[in-house]
Amino acid sequence: MREEIKVAILKNLLEEITRKYDYFLSQREKLLEKTYKLSITDDLTGLYNRHYVLDRLEKEIERALREGSGFSIIMFDLDNFKKINDKYGHLKGDEVLRKVAQILKRHFRSYDVVSRFGGDEFLVLVLSDKNDIEKRLRKIRKEIEEIFPEENLSVSYGVVFFPSEFKDIKGISEIMRLLLSKVDSKMYQDKKKRKGLSK
Repeated sequence: MREEIKVAILKNLLEEITRKYDYFLSQREKLLEKTYKLSITDDLTGLYNRHYVLDRLEKEIERALREGSGFSIIMFDLDNFKKINDKYGHLKGDEVLRKVAQILKRHFRSYDVVSRFGGDEFLVLVLSDKNDIEKRLRKIRKEIEEIFPEENLSVSYGVVFFPSEFKDIKGISEIMRLLLSKVDSKMYQDKKKRKGLSK
């Protein structure tokens, strides 16, 4: 009888240890998942952050070179955003950034990579063909202009297509550097052109 009691106690103890261990593992898994999500997400907008989009850009270049496929990069920069921050404060500026993030998320597919690149700049990797990009960008600009029309909030953008604009470049890091430089340059050309039109 004593042996049966010992066995029952040990069995109960083992079950309790197993339950606690399973709970610990599930909590650990949730914590790891949460930590990873925080590490790749911009906490203000909920979009991917700069670190994540650069990592994905590198992977997409590798994939495109391997499979002979392509993708587009779009860089957005808000026009007259500083005026909003200066005149209405950073809370209003943060609200504008969140609204812009929602507009961008709505206009791109779930498998495209929409990110806040820094400050009032956003970078999007469009992982498909380039057919409807210009039409989509005009819609995005129109929606952003409606957020804060009294301060002439708008957006400038640049678009680069890979690999069509980068045929003879070797090395992933060099391709990344040139892609980012070119999309940034195109975005500033758009900004300059639009400022000339608004005068």
